[in-house]
Amino acid sequence: MNVLFNNPLLYVIEYPGFDALEILDKRNGRVGLLRGATADRMRGEFHEFLAQEHNEEEFEDFIDSYEPILDLPVSLH
Repeated sequence: MNVLFNNPLLYVIEYPGFDALEILDKRNGRVGLLRGATADRMRGEFHEFLAQEHNEEEFEDFIDSYEPILDLPVSLH
């Protein structure tokens, strides 16, 4: 498990052995798991997005573009 990104709005974890990314939207407590080509595409889009400076609104818009896959509520273990 590798933490790719962590800030007050978003947490992105990579699971290399499973070719998967887990995305946690901290604003609303929703999480999604991406695998295979979808994970690769998101990884590329995320690195491209982070290569430039963005304000909070642009960052929230980027996260919102993944809202359809953030379909599971976060639960405490």
